Amino acid sequence: MTTTHVIFFLAVRSSYTRNEEVDSTESEFDTVQFHSNGGDCWRIKTFAMDQDVHAWNIGKVEDLVGLARANTEKHYGDVLTEGYILKSESGLDGIRLELADRGLHNHLEVSDAGFAFWTPADTTYRTKSRPDGR
Repeated sequence: MTTTHVIFFLAVRSSYTRNEEVDSTESEFDTVQFHSNGGDCWRIKTFAMDQDVHAWNIGKVEDLVGLARANTEKHYGDVLTEGYILKSESGLDGIRLELADRGLHNHLEVSDAGFAFWTPADTTYRTKSRPDGR
């Protein structure tokens, strides 16, 4: 089973609860991520100011990488800085190796719901707010 993780770094850092957005720094930036471990797929958005995370189960997706690229370019194309497509037949351990191979911190938070998301070094991301309508 292939584990796929896609990470996009954004040129902004924001707070969902304060509805605030400023330029990113080298160590603080928002991300948009997509994750699949062969079952359901997830879209994850991190907000650097509050170390807040929102996740949506998007079900089974035939082409997660294609969806991730199209969705992120559509909604965040003006603030995209970097993107990484990580795939592994060795689960999350393989994704961690892929992160390290790209010079990224290799920490993944694993949720109770079964998805994983990347976080920068020395951070503690947790869901601290809920998107409107949820």
